[in-house]
Amino acid sequence: MVTRTIFPTDEELGKKDDDHKPTRSPTWSALRNPLRWRRRRILLALVGLYLLYVFIHNIPDLGEENGRRPPKIPLTKSGKSSSSDLGPPTGPPPGTKTPKDEETSHTYSGRIRFYKLGATLQGFYMGNRYTNRNVLFAVSNLKSASVMLPLACEMSKWNRNDVHLAFVGREDIPLEDILEINGVDEKKCKVYWHDARPDYSEYSTDFRAEASVTAAMNHIHNYLHPQVAIIDDSVSEDAFFVRSIRAKAKVQDMPIIEIPKDGSENFLWLGRLDAGSLRSWHRSTIDILIQAPSQSSGSLIRLLRSIQTADYRGLKPPRLIIELPTRLDPPTQYYLENLIWPPAAKDSPLATSEIILRHRIPNEQSSQEESSIRFLESFFPTSPANSHVLLLSPQAELSPLYYHYLKYNLLEYKYSTYGAEDAADVMGLALELPSYLLDGTSSLKAPTLVDMHDSKYKAMTGVPSVPFVWQAPNSNAALYFGDKWVELHSFLSNRISAERRTPKRAPRAKLISETFPAWAEYMLEFMRTRGYGLIYPGTLSSESLAKVHNELYQLPEEFQVPLSEPKPKDSDAPPPKKPEQPFLTDEAPPPPPVNAESPLVPFSRPLHAALPFEGDLPEIPHLPHLLYSGELIAPANVTREADAFAAKFREEIGGCAPVPKGQRRKVLPGSARDLFCFGDEDEDDFEDEEQPLLGSEATDAFWGRKPAVVEEEDATSVVAPAASASASAAASEMPVSSAAAVMKEGV
Repeated sequence: MVTRTIFPTDEELGKKDDDHKPTRSPTWSALRNPLRWRRRRILLALVGLYLLYVFIHNIPDLGEENGRRPPKIPLTKSGKSSSSDLGPPTGPPPGTKTPKDEETSHTYSGRIRFYKLGATLQGFYMGNRYTNRNVLFAVSNLKSASVMLPLACEMSKWNRNDVHLAFVGREDIPLEDILEINGVDEKKCKVYWHDARPDYSEYSTDFRAEASVTAAMNHIHNYLHPQVAIIDDSVSEDAFFVRSIRAKAKVQDMPIIEIPKDGSENFLWLGRLDAGSLRSWHRSTIDILIQAPSQSSGSLIRLLRSIQTADYRGLKPPRLIIELPTRLDPPTQYYLENLIWPPAAKDSPLATSEIILRHRIPNEQSSQEESSIRFLESFFPTSPANSHVLLLSPQAELSPLYYHYLKYNLLEYKYSTYGAEDAADVMGLALELPSYLLDGTSSLKAPTLVDMHDSKYKAMTGVPSVPFVWQAPNSNAALYFGDKWVELHSFLSNRISAERRTPKRAPRAKLISETFPAWAEYMLEFMRTRGYGLIYPGTLSSESLAKVHNELYQLPEEFQVPLSEPKPKDSDAPPPKKPEQPFLTDEAPPPPPVNAESPLVPFSRPLHAALPFEGDLPEIPHLPHLLYSGELIAPANVTREADAFAAKFREEIGGCAPVPKGQRRKVLPGSARDLFCFGDEDEDDFEDEEQPLLGSEATDAFWGRKPAVVEEEDATSVVAPAASASASAAASEMPVSSAAAVMKEGV
């Protein structure tokens, strides 16, 4: 049995193959019937090509990842497509039953599909443009929509941005009905509407809802590259929406502006800013610098209370720096011990105090030079491009809206895409409108509408005061830009060095009243050599953003008459000699100033309603310009006046010889070294007059600023004619199991 099992019994086994006829190979068989096989292959190839064609032309496409251009769908402001949409499924998802009269259960975790987002996004092909005019409003519920819709419409009215609003939420209400409920007229409100809700949004689990926000933001980013996202207060928005959009905005390097609860009306001025300003919303920081008087706590406490009660909601509050005198009275000490800053810090035990106190040690009276150095050394910007200082006199009192005004003007004139070039000669922003010129006796004749440099303003009526640029420092209430403050430090350093290197130089005539601190005289010299000016405010009424009180006034320490000390009987020593002063002073102290104490703009009045021109800030070339003497000057002539004064200053103060004809001193950002000569100059310090001055791009590069350049639209920005219905169907399809990866890496 073993042999039978192992060895085969075939009788043909072992015989040669000669008895069998050789079989034909498959190759020869194919050659015998060539026509039949070729027809079959051709038919299969045609069928395959047809299937490939159908497959390619029916892939849902919302992004540019595949390298193809988006389907052409007519874009409308209402977000409707001209093609017949494949609408989203209605009712509960398969397998889900919702009992009547009960809340919808959030249990669906299926694939995410956007049925309406593609139709409105595919009209924008911004894949290669990271700087543009697009501003995104995003809302997650009907309550937030009622807040954000008026703000979006207000922004579209000024036509400085391309305004988009995306509804990303759970409510199963058509977008057209949401607009109608909120009274939005689509003909007047030129906003691009985007329905970014997925299918079965009202049944989605929290995880699916959060993942759908991430997916929608990916698609919006791919097509729009919004410069900024604006949302309602995080308490009012849905939690899943806030978590997702914050995480995605951080990855996409897109700042988020959160409108504080019940504060949208006070932020209507935001709609007048361009995308470049809004993108810089969180960049700037402000330090408040106050020099407290000695033995006078009332004025300081009044100022600090006005700072505390101002409106900082939705904004980064400033830091407080207070210079204390040698002798600190008990009321001031007690008040500072109990001062909580910023105001929101009292609600959190983990919040840190933003108060810096600096106490003076020397007891002797300071000279003009010493006082100026000590005060200006109190602040130096961490970032010259984004760190600024607000100087306040203890006599000042601020409006509750003062910080809104500073933020609005700072964003417009310092960070605007189009206005930054014009603001190169602006040193800062004043809050106070003085009654007198710098001499303290001559009345200031403030410019009016007829002095504006644009016909549209001259035709207006009912505007009592307008903003203007004045070549005059302000020590009562003014914000100074960080880059100009750095340059001022360089000027004062070289100015003092030049003063000490020249023995027995006659004091210069003082142009500013002794009621102002000594550093103001140095700043005036600096502003005149550069042609810099401060923007002084205009309002619609007699109300002001800051007022300066007359009571409790104290003369600056450096100009006070020292108390006479009794001379010892046994001493024949002469009285101490006064130090040489750089500027002439009167023998008798000046009388206290008489300021117009106008009422402050109240919190109940929104900022845009308190400013002229409906709150729209004029361009700097359109503003009236005043010399330090109060004389009106054409904006084009400011540079010529500054060059003439700078040439005179170099020779009289800077110790320089006349510059050779056809050349000029080279001006570097953040430096005033070109105004002085110390004998170490070489040919690299000069340049030809024909050579263009250092432009804003080089200045931005020096300070580390990113220039904001908006590219103009071309023919690829908007696409027109019709597309198939499938193009507006499922714009994105994603398993929820991979949603976590999507939220990290994008769709």
